[in-house]
Order: sequence, then C-alpha cells, then structure tokens
Amino acid sequence: YDSDIIAGMRWAAGLAVPDAPPNPSPARVVNLSLGSLGACTAPYVNAVDELRARGVLVVAAGGNDGARDVASPGNCPGVVSVTALRHVGTKVGFANFGPGITVAAPGGNCVNVGANQPCLYPIVSADNAGIRRPGAMIYGGKLGTSFSTPMVAGVAALMLSRDPLLSND
Repeated sequence: YDSDIIAGMRWAAGLAVPDAPPNPSPARVVNLSLGSLGACTAPYVNAVDELRARGVLVVAAGGNDGARDVASPGNCPGVVSVTALRHVGTKVGFANFGPGITVAAPGGNCVNVGANQPCLYPIVSADNAGIRRPGAMIYGGKLGTSFSTPMVAGVAALMLSRDPLLSND
C-alpha cells in the first residue's frame, strides 16, 4: 500500500510512525525503486515535503513504461526522478522519459544475439534464490529504473558524506 511506503519513508527519515520504534539512525537519502503511472497524490506530496524539511533527499524510479509520463512518486515535486540508460549511454527503450526526469543512470539492456541466450547487458545484482522463504544468495541480471535509482541514491549519499552541508537542491 502507498500508506506503507509513506510510513517507511517517514521512518527512514527519523520521523515518528505509529506503532514503530524510533529510528536511531535517520537517513539523509531515501531510495524508492518503485512507482506506477498516475499523478503524485497529496499523501506523497506531504511525505516528500516532510522529508525535505529534514534535509532528506528522495530518489525515485521514473518508470519502465516507455512513456513520456514519469511514474509516481518520481513525479512528485522535490523528488529526484531517475530514468535508465543502456550500455552505450542512450536511453533504453523501456524507460520513461520527459521533462519530469531529473537524471539518468545505467539501467541494463537486453540485446540478445540468439534464441535462449542470456541478456547481454544487464545490471548484475545480488539476489535471493528463495521462493517462499530466504534461500541462497545468488547474482542475477536485472533491468529497469529500479536498478538505476539506487546508483543515483548511492552517489548522492557519497556526496553527502563528503559534504554534509549540501542541500537537496
């Protein structure tokens, strides 16, 4: 539910969340590798405003619909919205685009040379082999703005570690 995502955003930033213990280590950057097409709703606007007031940067996936519309909450005011690039530096076809995108980062690209061959240019990521419970840690090929977004969030966090006085803007 959006309400769960918003509660998670608030808790990560060190804001009070009903029935949750206080967060002893509030984040300065929140990564949201998720989204869906549609308008940014008032609860997301309010949450982003609360986080920004605390100096927390919200980075969100732009979406994988190949649309000119940016997915929510990436389309909320004050959010850094991320699209995906293929291995040669151009926007990958599935990635959303348009003036609502803030920045682009690698997002993988499946260029296949033959039937039943693996994706040639994925983002290789740690994964879990479990289906109904945790399983072995494995590596797998991933695609999408959900994998571009943590790269941007990570760079922002490194920038803040170098200069903690940086503002969201």
